[in-house]
Amino acid sequence: MDVTSVLKPFVEVSRALCDGVEAADVMNLITRRLTECLALKGAVIKAYDRSRSRLELVAGYGLSENFLFSKPREGSLCASVPRQVVQIEDLRLEGNGADFEGLLLEGVRAAVAVPLEVEQQPKGMLALFAAEPRKFTREELQFAEALAGRGIVALAWEHKLEDIIERERRYLSSFQEISHAINSTLSINKVLELVVTKITQVMGVLGTTVRLLDTKTNTLYLAQAYGLSERFLKKGPVDAAKSIAENMAGRIVVIEDVFTDPRIQYRSEVIEEGIRKILSIPLQVRGKVIGVLRILTGERPPFHDLEIQFAAAIAQQCAMAIENARMYQRVKYEYQQLLIDFGYEGSSR
Repeated sequence: MDVTSVLKPFVEVSRALCDGVEAADVMNLITRRLTECLALKGAVIKAYDRSRSRLELVAGYGLSENFLFSKPREGSLCASVPRQVVQIEDLRLEGNGADFEGLLLEGVRAAVAVPLEVEQQPKGMLALFAAEPRKFTREELQFAEALAGRGIVALAWEHKLEDIIERERRYLSSFQEISHAINSTLSINKVLELVVTKITQVMGVLGTTVRLLDTKTNTLYLAQAYGLSERFLKKGPVDAAKSIAENMAGRIVVIEDVFTDPRIQYRSEVIEEGIRKILSIPLQVRGKVIGVLRILTGERPPFHDLEIQFAAAIAQQCAMAIENARMYQRVKYEYQQLLIDFGYEGSSR
């Protein structure tokens, strides 16, 4: 392979990526250029779809629609991401797989399957098909893998961006729903129930709790919880001075490892529940901590900024809802006492 034939496709693909061309169109460009540069019958790129737990066709060139869109049988060349490069130099001599007959009918005599990785994780595969028996050289395979890799990386980042946008949309929708609930009801139990349920579901964590501070005993009593066992929730009193005391100073705390962090009060119960990480956020009103919102999860990547900001915003909404409910109850009580003082004990208004 001469330098020009190698560089030209890379330049073309790089220009398409810089111009913001959609990843699927870039993939189609890659399969076309690979077919032309390597004098192939055709080429196929498939990517792993997590939602369907299988490989899905993202690009193909030079092959019939019947071949491209047919469901590959188990064990066939394009059915799964190979652990390493799989090469068949002559199908008539070596071919005995599930797709042997289909490849021959397609006019294919040689084939190779190459795994495609992103950040050392298998994300897809590239299949090259030749009309005559041949052995692909190491340089040809490196060129094909490098060019297809540009496309699979672009596709992976496009999917990651879509995931981020969808996650932000869910966060915003949940925040709006909770805000609406706070504005439309004075029932703090309903608000807190919605809060712990939504946070657990949207963030995909093990469970969420809201504990409020009892100033007389300096303990945090359970106001609402979701996703956790009754045994864990009834493990015992939570001492505000011992259980993540930084929260009482108004600071957000992230515990990355419950096995070693000294701030865990009931370590054995926490571990038995399957909890491995904790995000703990103080509920503050006018600089005074009135409780704690805690998000508990199993093994997972560290909490990222978006999650922490979302939870902190919800915690502030919780604190305001609790304070409003308390003020309402206080005003209601004082109003009833006033009616009694004026001799209207029997009034229902």
